[in-house]
Amino acid sequence: MNCKFCDRVINNKGALATHEPYCKSNPNKVIKIKPANAGAKKGSIPWNKGLTTPQDVRDKIANSLKGVATGKGSTPEKELERKKKITEKAKLNNGGHRQGSGRGKKGWYKGFFCDSSWELAFIIYCLDNGIEIARNTDRRTYEWEGKSRTYIPDFIVEGVVTEVKGYKTEQWLAKHEANPDVEVLYEKELRPILDYVKDKYGKDFINLYESGGG
Repeated sequence: MNCKFCDRVINNKGALATHEPYCKSNPNKVIKIKPANAGAKKGSIPWNKGLTTPQDVRDKIANSLKGVATGKGSTPEKELERKKKITEKAKLNNGGHRQGSGRGKKGWYKGFFCDSSWELAFIIYCLDNGIEIARNTDRRTYEWEGKSRTYIPDFIVEGVVTEVKGYKTEQWLAKHEANPDVEVLYEKELRPILDYVKDKYGKDFINLYESGGG
């Protein structure tokens, strides 16, 4: 299959449907709005590196995520319209976060259901350091294989929608391309957090799951 605008060869229908609206050669291309801190390079300080005290953690995560779009409507009327559209599409596509849908060790920890050991480590890290975290319940829309679908990002961290992602697939990339304001933590960003948890609780920190977890 080829993009009808730039003739680029794309083997997956979903990827093609995601690419064409944003194609540089598309005269009516959709303009992406990136988060304020997107593409930060030399001179920027990652929020999860070099932390020494709980207060430093809160300060750096707040500074790092400052100005990131929330995805909400700019007015109460537009926000109501946005939620209405999401609800209507959710009736057609029942996708979203489901307990036990992840690939790793699963269980409960202090009121949070974790779908992987990485999610567990992230929750432990946030709770230990006073970082505000909650499960996200707001559905997001994206296009995949020619259909409109929905999914629910993992968390709200200090008011910012955040996803813990240990792996990438074409479907996940389609989700993120449609929702660029979602802060994604891949292995590189999670490594210092995993090291912190392992140093404090041991390599078998998954044993912290409540009875019956895992």
